[in-house]
Amino acid sequence: MALLRSFVLILGSALLLAACARSPVVQLYDGAQKPDAQVLTVRVPSDLEVFTINGQEIDGVNTFFSSGYKDLKLTPGRYEIVAFYKRLWDLDPDNHEVMKSDPAKFLVDGQGGEFYRLGFERPENAEEARELADNFSGWVENMQTGEKTPSEDSGLVLNRGLLSPITGTDVESAASASVVPQGGGGTDQPVRPRARKATTVAPESEQPEASAPAPAAAPAPAGQSAQGASYLDTLKAQWNQATPEERRQFLQWLSR
Repeated sequence: MALLRSFVLILGSALLLAACARSPVVQLYDGAQKPDAQVLTVRVPSDLEVFTINGQEIDGVNTFFSSGYKDLKLTPGRYEIVAFYKRLWDLDPDNHEVMKSDPAKFLVDGQGGEFYRLGFERPENAEEARELADNFSGWVENMQTGEKTPSEDSGLVLNRGLLSPITGTDVESAASASVVPQGGGGTDQPVRPRARKATTVAPESEQPEASAPAPAAAPAPAGQSAQGASYLDTLKAQWNQATPEERRQFLQWLSR
């Protein structure tokens, strides 16, 4: 188990550093890219983790970006964005704490060419961040008019255990790379879910052929403990060479 965890940490660190160079623009509609005048843009700060949009878990919205925000490009219409506060705070050079809040619901109803931003009162220190995590709320700001719409209680409760998902009501949903407005507006095709946790069964004609049983695992080699030590040494070496910002982002990724 320790060997597997060390390997996952090393792999995750490499993936995290690669993700930081990605564009912060996330297209959440099907088809070719459209000009901004035809889409709704919602800017989400990096301290907000998006859980669902219109009740669906959406791929790609929580990738780490070096910009400090991500711009969601959506088909014009109404959206319920459920998001929560999450940030790793440095308590001292050797201690860190990830502050997580219960999710809040942000309502956005916009037209093509409009630009909205999710906001909240940003804490200036770890103590203020704990208070925010205990009672999180925010607003949606129309960047053209300056009008702010307060967030609503989502009714969901965050499971704050390490690597634990959010738990609450209606949280099992399809994962997709796109989303349409509430009511099915827009010209995009409906969302095509890739996976579902519900216990539904496809018709017999659509079910995949049964795969052969996996072969029994081979016994572990006698030198596995030494191999585990080498992975751990590699992890330690990468940690020592990482910058403070890279360490912070890696620990934040690990807390998801």
